[in-house]
Amino acid sequence: MQKIHLQTLKLAQTLLKIKFQMKNVVIYCRVSTDEQATGHSLDYQQEALIRFSESREYNIKHIFREDHSAKDFNRPQWQKIQKLVKENHKKSSKIDAIVMLRPDRYSRNLLLSLTEKIRLEESKCEIEFIEGQVDVENPAAILLNAINYSIPQMENEKISRRSKEGSHTARKKGCWTGQAPKGYKNIRIDNNSTLELGPDAGLIAAAFEKMASGLYSANQIRLWLNSKGMKLSKNMFPNIIRNVAYMGKILVKSYNNEPTQIVTALHPALVTEEVYSEANRVLDGRKRNMKFKDDKSDLYPLRGFLRCTKHNLSLSAGPSKGRYGIYHYYVCTVKNDRCRRYPIQIVHEKIEKELAKIQFSAKVVQTYRSVLEGLFKREDQERLAAISKTESEISAVTTKRNNLQDLLLNKSIGIEEYRELLSPLESQLFRLKKNLQDLREVTAPFQEYLNKHVPLLENLLSFYQNSNGMTKKKILSCIFSEKIHFDENGDATITYTTPISVLMNTRVVLEGSKTKKEVEKDLLPTLAPRVGLEPTTP
Repeated sequence: MQKIHLQTLKLAQTLLKIKFQMKNVVIYCRVSTDEQATGHSLDYQQEALIRFSESREYNIKHIFREDHSAKDFNRPQWQKIQKLVKENHKKSSKIDAIVMLRPDRYSRNLLLSLTEKIRLEESKCEIEFIEGQVDVENPAAILLNAINYSIPQMENEKISRRSKEGSHTARKKGCWTGQAPKGYKNIRIDNNSTLELGPDAGLIAAAFEKMASGLYSANQIRLWLNSKGMKLSKNMFPNIIRNVAYMGKILVKSYNNEPTQIVTALHPALVTEEVYSEANRVLDGRKRNMKFKDDKSDLYPLRGFLRCTKHNLSLSAGPSKGRYGIYHYYVCTVKNDRCRRYPIQIVHEKIEKELAKIQFSAKVVQTYRSVLEGLFKREDQERLAAISKTESEISAVTTKRNNLQDLLLNKSIGIEEYRELLSPLESQLFRLKKNLQDLREVTAPFQEYLNKHVPLLENLLSFYQNSNGMTKKKILSCIFSEKIHFDENGDATITYTTPISVLMNTRVVLEGSKTKKEVEKDLLPTLAPRVGLEPTTP
């Protein structure tokens, strides 16, 4: 009797092996960023799937790991699987099944799950789960699959609803949920999410002031912010001006029959309610007598760039009626004080002479371009060598990791040994990639300056003379770091921005040095200041 029982058991095991043997499979592990914190790690999935496949004597062809949302199938690793299945479905090495932990690793959308399943079956490829697998021979398989695929979608919708409820409650308390607006940054205080002023707060406040003044159009202010590195589209800027968060308020949208409301926020206001209201009046066109093009910048491009030495105030500009007609001057704004007036023609000529000097300097620098490029390249050799070395190290560690995976697939090592050997390789690879990223992000400012900015300055004077007033102001803001003032003899005292100072000093060195060695010896101290052609606010 016992002998018959053993024979029956062996027969069952043989039939089980026949059913599963010689099946080519790929293992697919997926986890989202949020799920990483809850223990659904890729390592756990991979180990479980390998044990499951080995127990059925599956031939594991590939292992795919992915950190991506399951809202659709536009995932990098899944698309590789699709390509692999399609390319091999008529070959002996065709993929018979994709093995996953459970249906929510596959997809969280019922309709897309069924559609993708049909597409895979056309290539004779099945989907197999460790948990929640349905017997395809069962007449109720279609219904059971639909239930299994709909549960992840239902869970997603529940999570989404709870998130909305939590966000709504938090916003009613004055907390900020979501990404911080421009000028702020996200923080948490006593487990409450809120905001604090960020590095761009001053720029946003200035943008509100400019808009409230009625002297600038929304696009002019947007372009000014872009020149400071914000990169705002035409649609984004009006949204900033209309955002109540900047006056220390939070908009709470209607939810569950509760009306839309505005509450006082926990975060500090960036502008006053008066400035916010006035800026929105201008933006909406309700403020009268707005003359965006009547700022006379074409006639007085230097207004805002000149200073009265007596009162230390910016010079304004205006017309004056004389015996033979109307004359235009840059004048001090202090009334009843006879400060010196400066005829615009004379002042403009002085400034254009300075621009001509800068233009000449740029042309001199360009004639020494090959010498300068060689100098910059040698200075950057150490960084380039470090990049090359790090890339080689990354390649070597990656090869080790791939070889280790091959050993696992070939069953030369077990899963425990594989885990023990993989961990230090992954850590080393992470450190090397981070180091490579840091090395690549180090820019070569002088090379960029030579390639990008110097050519623009070669025709500076003619470009300036043919530009409108607003463009002239932008050009001047890139050149002068302080307001210009005149001494008793009418001579201008000018302070250049760092890039222009570097350019002028470089020209002096190039003209004064007779040999290539002298150029290289004298040039590095001259180029010591950090260059960056960022305009100052006029």
